[in-house]
Amino acid sequence: MNTLNVMTQRLLIRTLFILFGVWATTVTTVADTLPNMIFIMTDDQGWGDVSYNGHPKIKTPNLDAMAASGIRFDRFYATASVCSPTRASCLTGRNNWRMNISNPMRADEGHLPQEEITIAEALKAKGYATGHFGKWHVGGFDAETAGSHVMPPWEAGFDECFSTHNVIVTHDPYAKLGKGGIKACYWHNGRNIPLDEGQNDPSLRGDDAAIVMTKAVDFIREQAAAEKPFLALVWFHNVHTPLGKNTELMKQYADCDPKEQVYFSNITAVDTQVGVLRAELRELGVADSTMVWFTSDNGPNLKGKKDVKLAAAQGGKFAYTPLGSSGAFRGWKRDCYEGGLRMPGILEWPAGITRPFATEFAAVTSDYFPTALDAAGIPLPTDRQYDGISLLPLIEGLETERKSPIGFHCNGMQAWTENRYKIVRTIKAKKKSSAQWELYDLIADPFEENSLAPKHPEIVQRMSGDFAKWAESAQADQQKVIAQHYLLGSTPLRKRDVESNNSPRRLRADANP
Repeated sequence: MNTLNVMTQRLLIRTLFILFGVWATTVTTVADTLPNMIFIMTDDQGWGDVSYNGHPKIKTPNLDAMAASGIRFDRFYATASVCSPTRASCLTGRNNWRMNISNPMRADEGHLPQEEITIAEALKAKGYATGHFGKWHVGGFDAETAGSHVMPPWEAGFDECFSTHNVIVTHDPYAKLGKGGIKACYWHNGRNIPLDEGQNDPSLRGDDAAIVMTKAVDFIREQAAAEKPFLALVWFHNVHTPLGKNTELMKQYADCDPKEQVYFSNITAVDTQVGVLRAELRELGVADSTMVWFTSDNGPNLKGKKDVKLAAAQGGKFAYTPLGSSGAFRGWKRDCYEGGLRMPGILEWPAGITRPFATEFAAVTSDYFPTALDAAGIPLPTDRQYDGISLLPLIEGLETERKSPIGFHCNGMQAWTENRYKIVRTIKAKKKSSAQWELYDLIADPFEENSLAPKHPEIVQRMSGDFAKWAESAQADQQKVIAQHYLLGSTPLRKRDVESNNSPRRLRADANP
């Protein structure tokens, strides 16, 4: 499909939403009825990396307060155990497999397909102002670095963008690093803020979490003054490496190991900004009418063989740390065991939550899109399959148990979870066959210590059959994406450019080989 056709198709999608939005806003008064929506996401923060889940050292008083005053999801899942797939699901309500995104993507390796309808596009058509702040990682920002895989937030429905394609140093990101240093960092509404400008702008120095939140708060203030409903995605870079050293926050952990001081203070940096946001919403008088969601994109990065290293070549400023916690859950980032998928999950929304509560309801990041549309009175499009569900019935106290299973496919692993049982397997990349399914009772054995597969083959057979039907649907959508956006060139693909099911990840069909 050539670029003109893709642009025409995306324009048609947006037009349909705009037409619907015009019709919908004639029925109700937008500013009086529509909730504002803020989706906060951290990077590589595990289930156990918050004090409300029992961490003995990490201090997260603001997240603790959110969890106590809203809904605390004790079984909230990322759609995948790695970055890009989860972010794609947040934006679209669809599983990453359908979009051919099953691994973290370099800028030139893949992108969110243009045919997807994003949460920003859907809400924008209903009159929302939309903003993205922080890490993006579902498409490149410019053709020079991304080739044909350009899909920045400002082309995905977001009006205001202060974004980065991927990770950056989490403190003073414009500092000169010499070898391995950065040439650019943040982009603002399609403009790359270069190194020299960033170094000379005081507002872009210091703590990255504070920089990102300041930009988000400026956007929120503007919309509150205009009495316009808003959507803000605040996607922090913390606690993905490289981690900067915020010496002021590190003082809170003076009695901890130096490695812990860096990691824990980076989580507290996020928590501090959550406090800034909550206070600002109260000051603006919009706290009651604002949904504030919080989660992480995947489990903690504990698989690195190296211990913490202070990068001497970089002046000892940055620490690379594998110190995250998935609590007692098995696994970490890149796993489809609970430790890689189960995240901290919170919703604070005073106008919509009559009483605070904790729940074991199985929710997932692909639920964001259907929930947001439901809250805004927008029906889901009927021309595609959605994997997420609206959580409004749970929020309103009408449901206590999920009715539809959740499927996972990422980084060489697959899983299928119901309310009680879960099957999980590792795909053997070097063989056509796959490992046998393991079976766990997540109520009796949430830490996945004892597989019940040998004792209950009938459960495995039933669940794997359901997974196979879902996988067939997901792969059918994936093949459409491959046909439209990817091709096999004359040069053999690298191993990392090929999915576990041998689908190409490298080139768009309309790209120059």
